[in-house]
Amino acid sequence: MVAVVFIVSWPNLPDSMAVHFNGGGEANRSASPVELLLISELTLLALGTGLSRSAVRGSLTLRTLYATSAASAASLGYLFTVAVLVNNGAAAADKVQMPLWHLAVAAGLAVAAVAGVGALMPRACPAVTGQPSASGSVGLRQGEKAVWVRGIGARWLTAVGVLGAVAAVAAGLLGWGPGLWLWPVGLLVAALAGARVIVDGDGLTIRPPLLRTPRIHIPLERIDKVWTGEVRPLSDLGGWGYRVTKGRRGLALRSGQAVWLELTGGNQFVVVVDDAATAAGLLGDLLVRNKQQDR
Repeated sequence: MVAVVFIVSWPNLPDSMAVHFNGGGEANRSASPVELLLISELTLLALGTGLSRSAVRGSLTLRTLYATSAASAASLGYLFTVAVLVNNGAAAADKVQMPLWHLAVAAGLAVAAVAGVGALMPRACPAVTGQPSASGSVGLRQGEKAVWVRGIGARWLTAVGVLGAVAAVAAGLLGWGPGLWLWPVGLLVAALAGARVIVDGDGLTIRPPLLRTPRIHIPLERIDKVWTGEVRPLSDLGGWGYRVTKGRRGLALRSGQAVWLELTGGNQFVVVVDDAATAAGLLGDLLVRNKQQDR
């Protein structure tokens, strides 16, 4: 949203924008439009990355994680957007003012976001859709090694990210300043548009197709049971993408067959992927082998 407002307002922004204001709402610090764009986008990206790592590691409670994410996005997104709008059409940075009531609006949005999370967050782990089937077996024999890999995600979104990066560079070379700074956003979209699901002797791993991190890794030692079953993202996980709900987390970019894991702590993990039966079968064989070796 902040980037969209920047793009629309860019022709009317002063060369030096007001970026900080005193208690009276008067500007006391300035920066170039490119600097403010980078500060705002990098701040939101860093916040999102930190919260994503907390979600993967489970270092925050679900209610705290969701409430912090929603409140931060609402309040910071509003303030960064207003900072651009008050500079729109200004002759110079020292002529810009930001009324302090905007801070009250940002605080109100944060409170409303937290209240919304409290009202919408499920109180209990949703039931598994349908009757899960057994994991089966792929016939892995003692001493054999096997690796199963499948990609998930929308190829069109990857293409959009790449084309967006190319378009931004082209626009920058033609004179549109933000283009020379926005192209990494397109590449980031392309890199994170899908994921690679890997099952091997180390357990189950999910990571971006072009990057090593961020990743989700569940070692065999943390898995109690594995099976396949149908997943409907909205009812089973609360939505599409990487989701965390009470007692369950997982990755679902569409509805369909998924690998279900019951972990040692009693929680569940699920990932929707093609050929889920083979992945579950291989994991099941690996679990049996591990249990035999532990005896």
